[in-house]
Amino acid sequence: MLQQGKPVRLTAGLAELDAWAAGARQSQKNVLYKALFAVTDGTVYHRYDILQDAVNASEHFVLIREDLVLKFSYADGENFGILYIGPLESAPGLDLALDLA
Repeated sequence: MLQQGKPVRLTAGLAELDAWAAGARQSQKNVLYKALFAVTDGTVYHRYDILQDAVNASEHFVLIREDLVLKFSYADGENFGILYIGPLESAPGLDLALDLA
């Protein structure tokens, strides 16, 4: 489980990040990178709305803004990986997480 205030490293999902960034506007990149830094330094819970995936407890959604969500996996106490970056309506599992929120 993700622990508030505990720093972690990004170790997976760089291909997803690169693919998304290739088509993103600079303003979108700026807010996403800010959210990623919040995950790595452990402050993401203080800065963003976070939803836990309804199926996999180690996966979380960061609601960055109304048109952008980050889904990441946090399987151990030291690392996380990017699973999805993009619009809310296409985020896999977000609809179920919102229903449970």
